[in-house]
Amino acid sequence: MDYPTLLLQLENQLQSLHKKGLNYINIEAMPKVKLKLLLDGLEEMMCTKTEITVKHEGANYKLSAQNQPVLKINDEKIDTGIYPPSTGISAFKESNSAVMKKTVTEVFAQFPPQQKTTDNFSSLIKLAAKYKSCQKCELGKTRTNLVFGQGIQQAAVMFIGEGPGAEEDAQGEPFVGRAGRLLTKMINTLGIERQDVYITNIVKCRPPKNRNPTPAEISCCMPALRQQIELINPKLIVTLGNVPSKTLIPELPGITKAHGRIMRYENWTTLPTFHPSYLLRNRSAMPQAWDDFKKIPELAFQQ
Repeated sequence: MDYPTLLLQLENQLQSLHKKGLNYINIEAMPKVKLKLLLDGLEEMMCTKTEITVKHEGANYKLSAQNQPVLKINDEKIDTGIYPPSTGISAFKESNSAVMKKTVTEVFAQFPPQQKTTDNFSSLIKLAAKYKSCQKCELGKTRTNLVFGQGIQQAAVMFIGEGPGAEEDAQGEPFVGRAGRLLTKMINTLGIERQDVYITNIVKCRPPKNRNPTPAEISCCMPALRQQIELINPKLIVTLGNVPSKTLIPELPGITKAHGRIMRYENWTTLPTFHPSYLLRNRSAMPQAWDDFKKIPELAFQQ
């Protein structure tokens, strides 16, 4: 069972308990945890390498919260094909599960809302230092460098991509490969210098073979991204491609339909557009991307 499936199963069952008037769930590792706090903390459970033990009629049930959560049942008398009703997890076959058929966008929408950050970091340098040794997910084990971001803290425009590529991983800086050079040219064409904006990615470590980051990996990086946004407080956030656009605004359609729309992510104006790597593969989309970019000066620099 993968993380999104686990989250959806837990959330659905906990909401069912809530409707029945049950405000607490007896979990040995977290006794008397309020239901709301448990729901809000599901995301944190994804990123924590711990085991939560649930007792049911003499048997121990362990949820291992690592990369792929596993339900371990320490009782030979229990039928491992059927989960006890009191655990809140009903029996199902993954191959037929409707959850498994959900799109990445739908999975993103199921995540609990991001909680407000409580750490008061006075600068991006201090924030980057906090996450330099991050090992919350498996990407930390395979990266060469953590690619936190680049630019000034007072930037009016913040560009958010998907994740570092091979060259970014090697250099520790975002958008330095072919896609990055194209992004820089597009920024310069607007009369803006690259060093006057801030550039980062949804995930800070390179996914192997440049695959899309998983929802679990994205969720682990979201607190850092949220703190970056709060510190910079840009007038405009430009999301590059499907992954960052749908992560911030899950209800968006695909980028080919969503690009150029002026949206809101909480308190910030947001402009979704194509990822430069997509433009390198699909030159015909360049005029549309340029039309999107021409909106940046007005949105970010004019009162």
